[in-house]
Amino acid sequence: MSNFKISHLIDIAVKAQVQQFILISSIGSGESAVALPPQALETLGPVLLEKEKAEQHLINSGLTYTIIRPGGLKSEAATGNGFLTTDYKIAGSIHRADVAQLVCECLTSETARNQVFSAIDRNMTYGNRT
Repeated sequence: MSNFKISHLIDIAVKAQVQQFILISSIGSGESAVALPPQALETLGPVLLEKEKAEQHLINSGLTYTIIRPGGLKSEAATGNGFLTTDYKIAGSIHRADVAQLVCECLTSETARNQVFSAIDRNMTYGNRT
């Protein structure tokens, strides 16, 4: 595993005065830990802790940010059913191609600025859904 940390990239972005930073994290990071079953939290705990640290570093950096926490990632073709929600209690799965589409949409969305979202497929959710 590389010694490179996302925090280094965030620091470089601050120095470069980038306009917007989009971070792909994971459901289970931060307050969204409540969305995962205990077994998943136990298994992914150290990784999720690092992701949470990166999220906090970005939020505290002063950059305009969007944090996207996808659910379980699938590698099949896009479904077009991916969506973003601020409901941190929701979980599910999403296709990588749908995450990419959501990232592209966030680039031009004023409402996505300085927000933390969960990203899942409408047809592959569990937990609370808003």
